[in-house]
Amino acid sequence: MEGSSRDYQPVIDQALQVVYSHHHRLISQLYPSAFEPLSLDALRDGPLGRDLSKLARLARGEVREQKDHVLTAIDSIVQLLFWPAAADDYTVPRSFWDSELGRMLALAKFRAFEPNELVSIGNAAQQLNVTRPTIYRWMDDRTLSYVKDDMSGRTFVVRKDIENLKRVAAELGAPE
Repeated sequence: MEGSSRDYQPVIDQALQVVYSHHHRLISQLYPSAFEPLSLDALRDGPLGRDLSKLARLARGEVREQKDHVLTAIDSIVQLLFWPAAADDYTVPRSFWDSELGRMLALAKFRAFEPNELVSIGNAAQQLNVTRPTIYRWMDDRTLSYVKDDMSGRTFVVRKDIENLKRVAAELGAPE
């Protein structure tokens, strides 16, 4: 299996250094004397480093973790990376999921779901009676959660989100 022997440590270290650099830039403008230099080992031992290491083990298929814990950890990481200061929300560029870190997170997320919890893009469009571009737009704006299988390259929508959208549409009296 491709993910099983992957060494994600360089990817983890790079993510830690990016977040640390951003933190340093903010602190240096806010209150410079509050900044304390941290070693890479200290960053690895912190909550973000531990989450990234756990997600790497998940991506390699070494461990299983509760889906909610996996999704919370991934959301926390992408918020740190993509939520600008003073913004009301954040957007994860679709291209991020093609980066090494994005692929690691995507594989960890994919492994957290059971196959019956996922639906293909085409099937999701059919069930919701919309076009594939609409599904992609809803994925981008986080109306629909999705996972990408790094090994096959296929993207899947979370079945629960499709059912929730269908229920909301039925409650509003919209045709399904």
